[in-house]
Amino acid sequence: MVKARFHEKGSVLKGDAEGFCDGFEIQIYIDSEEEQSAISELIRLARQMCFTEKALLGNTPVEVNEFINQGKD
Repeated sequence: MVKARFHEKGSVLKGDAEGFCDGFEIQIYIDSEEEQSAISELIRLARQMCFTEKALLGNTPVEVNEFINQGKD
């Protein structure tokens, strides 16, 4: 389960509205007969390979391209 916390401030009408992400809480539930150490290692490896978690934790550049009224004759 994933819970996200967000907040916003400012005014859309004034043009100074901003949205903020305050954090995420991730809960992992696993039912298994494997040793707890093996399951913990599997979770560690999965998190190590998680592109989304890396993007959220790091300084990932974001490129935004706007194409307005393209293709209209």
